[in-house]
Amino acid sequence: MSPKLLSPLAAIAVVVAAGVAWWQLSEPEAPAVAASSAPPATNPAAAKASAVALRNNSHAPDPLLTPDLLRIFEQMLNDSQARDKEGLMAEMRAKIDKYLPPEWRVRGLGLLERYIDYRNALEALPAASIGDPAGLRRILDARAGIRARYFAPEEVEGLFGAEEKFDRFSVEKLEIERNKDLTPEQKREALAQTEKNWLTPEQLADRAATTAQLGVAEQTAALEARGASPQERFAERSQQYGYEAAQRLATLDQQEQDWQSRLSRYAAADEPTRAQLQAQLFTPQEALRLQAALEVRAANDKKKAPSTP
Repeated sequence: MSPKLLSPLAAIAVVVAAGVAWWQLSEPEAPAVAASSAPPATNPAAAKASAVALRNNSHAPDPLLTPDLLRIFEQMLNDSQARDKEGLMAEMRAKIDKYLPPEWRVRGLGLLERYIDYRNALEALPAASIGDPAGLRRILDARAGIRARYFAPEEVEGLFGAEEKFDRFSVEKLEIERNKDLTPEQKREALAQTEKNWLTPEQLADRAATTAQLGVAEQTAALEARGASPQERFAERSQQYGYEAAQRLATLDQQEQDWQSRLSRYAAADEPTRAQLQAQLFTPQEALRLQAALEVRAANDKKKAPSTP
């Protein structure tokens, strides 16, 4: 589609800390304020999943007004080659029945047209900087004003509500992390309060789960570093996470050891033997991971190797 119609607001897209460390309290983060208000569904399967999710949103106040609708819009717009809005809407009218049930066609098209106008209006927003929380807050305020021009309050809440709350939380978190007048304890208290103020129950649950995963990973790395025995691992994990969780982690340890053992046999073999070992030692799904696993192992070995003066 024409980049003039829906060019992404790349200058405002602020990259959050990579990987799961995004959740760590010690790392500042910023909202991903971009022209796209939902992660685009970039393939038909993803679009189909969003459509199914949309139909299953019977618990929502209005099942049509959810972020899943925006993902569908992104997929519909993704492959368009239209050069103007009139051509774009003609194309959308021809394909919308593939994504939405008939009873939502008229409303869906109306929302889609306004979504396109909203996306184009976002292009007027200034560039953002992760080092300027106040500037980020001004951009969020401006974005909220643009949304209010194109959508009714209930539409804003249904389509953008969760994203807005998370972005506000992210800016406040950034401000707290960069406040040199606060002690570490005051920062922890302020962060806990801003979580309660802004995050949805689903986001809070995700945050708690990811933080717990990080804690488990850090503890496992420490246990590995000191060569703790299985009994020591189980005792420490039971004390921190409970007996059942310790059992599950022990099972994962065993599975990881088994994987590494098979990977070592495969890595030590010559090329003619590897094809045979691959069929003997690995499932088809595991075989897909082999090359990446070998590359990770080689990179880790390189890090551990003593550097030459």
